[in-house]
Formats: sequence, C-alpha cells, structure tokens
Amino acid sequence: EPNIPAATSETKTSNLDKVFWPDEGYTKGDLIDYYRTVAPSLLPYLADRPLTLVRFPDGIDGKSFFQKNAPDFVPTSIRTEWIDSSNPDEGSAGNNFFVCESVEALTYIINLGAIPLHVRASRVASIDRPDWCVLDLDPKTAPFTAVVQVARAIRSLCDDIDLPCYVKTSGKTGLHILIPMGPRYDFEQQKLLGELIARVIEGQMPDIATTIRSPSKRGDKVYLDFVQNGRGKLIVGPYSVRPVPGATVSTPLRWSEVTPKLDPTRFTIRSAPRRIGRMTNDPLAPVLTDRPDIAASLRALAAKM
Repeated sequence: EPNIPAATSETKTSNLDKVFWPDEGYTKGDLIDYYRTVAPSLLPYLADRPLTLVRFPDGIDGKSFFQKNAPDFVPTSIRTEWIDSSNPDEGSAGNNFFVCESVEALTYIINLGAIPLHVRASRVASIDRPDWCVLDLDPKTAPFTAVVQVARAIRSLCDDIDLPCYVKTSGKTGLHILIPMGPRYDFEQQKLLGELIARVIEGQMPDIATTIRSPSKRGDKVYLDFVQNGRGKLIVGPYSVRPVPGATVSTPLRWSEVTPKLDPTRFTIRSAPRRIGRMTNDPLAPVLTDRPDIAASLRALAAKM
C-alpha cells in the first residue's frame, strides 16, 4: 500500500456547502471528501504525471474551463513541473503543470473546483515514453451491450498476441482499454499499436465496431477511438469523478465484470469508495508495472491485417 502523506492544516478549503450536483444535492465538500477517501488508490496513477484540470467553480451546470498551468501562488509544498509543448505550432512553449503526489496536493486541486482529473500516458521522468496505450470505446447511440462485446473481443485479440490489457469505465457511457507499455517504447509505437488493434477489431466486427471518427457516419456502432494516443494526449484518470448527473466515477474493473449486466452508472462518489474497500486489489494496477514485448505484439498484429 502506498505511503500517502496526510493533508496538512494549511490545506485550506472553501465553499464546502456549494452544491455541485443539483439533482443529487452533492456539494463541493462531498467531492473533496470523495477524493481524499480514494487517494490511496488514485495517487499511484497521478505520481510523476503532468495533470490537466477541468474546473467547474459553480458545479456541473455552471461554466467550466481546462487548466494546464498551475497558478503562481501554489504552495511550495505542492509539486509543479514545466513540460515543453507537444505542439509548438499552437503558440505555447509549454506549461507548468501540477504533479499531484499527496493528499495535500489533491485537496488543494479539488478545492479549485476541479472535478475530472485528466492524465497523460507518460510521466515527467520519461515524458516521451508512454506507460500505456489506450482504446476508448465510445458508444454514442450504440447499446452498451455492444461496448461489452467489443471490449471482450479486444481482450481476446490481446490474449492471442501475448499482450496484457486492463479495463475501466470511462465514467460516462464507454469503456477504456489500457495496454501497458513499459515505459520502453515511443509514442509512434503507441499510436501504431492502438490503430492496429482497432483496425483488426473493426475487421472482425464490422456490424458493431468502427474507426470512423465522424459521429454522423458511424451509425449505431461503437467507435474504436485510438487517436487518444500520442504525446500530450489525455484520458480521464482512474477513480476520477465525471461532471455529469449522478457523479459517476471512472472505475477499474475485473474482466469478469465486463458482461452484458454491467451498468457503468452504478459507480458513483457514494458507491466507489465502498467498492474499493471491498476489493483486495486494484484490477488496473498492473498497467503501471507490466512490461510486455510490444515489438513482438506489433509483428503479430501486422500479420493479422
């Protein structure tokens, strides 16, 4: 179990009674309590990783904005790191990101009104070497049972090419499949891995799976989104809360739970901490430590094309 530093008395919070989820009556204080409770499970995924916030200072029905740069007045005890821009053509040399590694830092960040926490696939120490490849299964108008079918097909394919893969809910209507990478490979290999898996699955299941990006051209198919791979690309972090009615949480799953009976809306800021307490281990944790032979898996995938 990780050694999680406690929040200090200097970690000030404010407006704890402000309602962030009107339908449920959940407050900013409830959100902070949730994140502090799940910190031992969450922080390993944030350690040494640049963090992008989405802030909702007036709750989910108010205005929101992305924030990459940590403000100048951040307490010195909270780590920040300058990361060069992934795309200098956008006019920014880079950003000074939060790196959240303690309950104190987590409390400070959530007190800013941050609801979801978005993470990169790479850490500061290995910024050009991703820890994982992700496939985001987005149903839009497809039934969730189709998402389950596609997810299980990806797992079967990964088994065939000797590649471990892990799954979590997106916190909304989809699933995220994460494949550990080491970090021993670069982002071009990460993107190639994601695309090849998506293309093979699309070929196997053309009636329910597609790689077509345009929602209007997908029909009722599950979108195999492999473009969330690449330097600077983000996914919502495991155990992150989503700014949607119900206060749902992006929740790591056992593969045995990925069945037609799975209901991703049942994982919320109320139920997720109880679930964590019942589980003996985190089913997603190996994505941070597994070191598969990606090069061999890429060759096996190419042979299936």
